[in-house]
Amino acid sequence: MKLFVIEIEGEPIVVFPEDDLSLAQEEAATGNVTEALQEFQRDGKPVWNGEGKLAVREADADETALYNAGLAEALEDGDITEDETDEFAVFLIETDDMD
Repeated sequence: MKLFVIEIEGEPIVVFPEDDLSLAQEEAATGNVTEALQEFQRDGKPVWNGEGKLAVREADADETALYNAGLAEALEDGDITEDETDEFAVFLIETDDMD
């Protein structure tokens, strides 16, 4: 799988795996993803306000490295299993802690 980044108003927000760009764009437009982007917060505000422009592109080398490090940590910590890796995403921004 390739890695893709969702950008909001040109800012890289989250990196995730998908087979190709068209599937990544479909994934980014789904209710699950858009709801999650509105659920997670940064500085007490939703990461996405539901109105800003979302765009999807291939991840660059630095974003890929961050994803791989986050994935390795999640696997090591037992937060996810090998079967769940194709559904794993890594935020590229600092988000508020969620209770």
